[in-house]
Amino acid sequence: MSTAPMKVGIVGAGNISATYVATLHMFDFIRVKSIHDLYEGPAQKLAAQFGIEAVSLDAMLADPEIGLIINLTTPVSHYMISKKALLAGKHVYSEKPLGISMSEAEDLMSIARAGDLRLGCAPDTFLGGGHQLTRRLYDEGRIGKAVSATAMLLLPGHEHWHPNPAFFYGRGGGPMLDVGPYYVTNLIALLGPVREVFGTAKITRIEREVKTDPRRGETIKVLVPTHLTGVMEFHSGATITIATSFDVIKHKHNQIEIYGSEGSMVTPDPNNFSGKVEIFRDGGQAWEEIPVDHPYTEGVPGHLGLRGLGAAEMVDSLRAGRQHRVSSELAFHALEVMTAFERSAQSRKVVAIHSSCGRPDPIPRTISEGRFA
Repeated sequence: MSTAPMKVGIVGAGNISATYVATLHMFDFIRVKSIHDLYEGPAQKLAAQFGIEAVSLDAMLADPEIGLIINLTTPVSHYMISKKALLAGKHVYSEKPLGISMSEAEDLMSIARAGDLRLGCAPDTFLGGGHQLTRRLYDEGRIGKAVSATAMLLLPGHEHWHPNPAFFYGRGGGPMLDVGPYYVTNLIALLGPVREVFGTAKITRIEREVKTDPRRGETIKVLVPTHLTGVMEFHSGATITIATSFDVIKHKHNQIEIYGSEGSMVTPDPNNFSGKVEIFRDGGQAWEEIPVDHPYTEGVPGHLGLRGLGAAEMVDSLRAGRQHRVSSELAFHALEVMTAFERSAQSRKVVAIHSSCGRPDPIPRTISEGRFA
């Protein structure tokens, strides 16, 4: 097996791309070689910032040095780009979701298996130190067996902060498919697979006005539900109440709270890699904050956390010959759960979940950053 760093090509030079490059360059076994974007300007800017190449997609896929393609395009393009990369013989790591439909995701997984290629998919925040601490405390039985939980993603909408928010309200967007993956994936990684869901969904406003430059004042047509609520029943027996919304101006809920047979736990925001972890034990007098002592809590200063950590973990797992944690099986199961909420809302029935996945292995508490096992 080669000990040289794996060369990586990134497709998509949007908001998150610089963070991916900065995170990946923290590791000595991976190097970003090139960037491609439909628009030449953002790709050239990123290339100049990090000393990498801006190239065409065809050139990137034909480059024999590149072993991994990271797909950071918009959700509707995930399937097309990932499929091209897999058929070109490249391993693929995609931003979430894996596809915007189950059929897209199934096809990608089939192509990857046929080519003996790795396929991974964000979100990877559950690999962060705060969530790995949560996993350890739960596995140690600190709150007993999970009985229920609440997961609250309540936002006013991306038009308030994003420079180009329209795609969040089009096909493949909405709060469940955009930010919901952080919550659903985090809960699956902690509690295991989901058995069935029931949900309601609605479009609160059919139009949105952009509040940020450079598109300030433009009108967005809303094509997907912007407020979804429901219940997930896990195979473990836990029932989780979830709400995902782009219609809430302000709230005071914790993002995720786990209620166990012997206590309760507040976990970090699943959109971040770390944060406060608190436990209240049966018979206790107050909440206890547990210090985060696991690796991977902060990214490169000036960037959005450790986005891309899952891609690095996948490369490390590939080199070591073990299963990567941010797997397509996990992403596929989360996608089936998320899309089931809208199907349930339309049918007004409980929807069974047919896929499954194992809980990803925890990252050892004792390792140093730069390692995963």
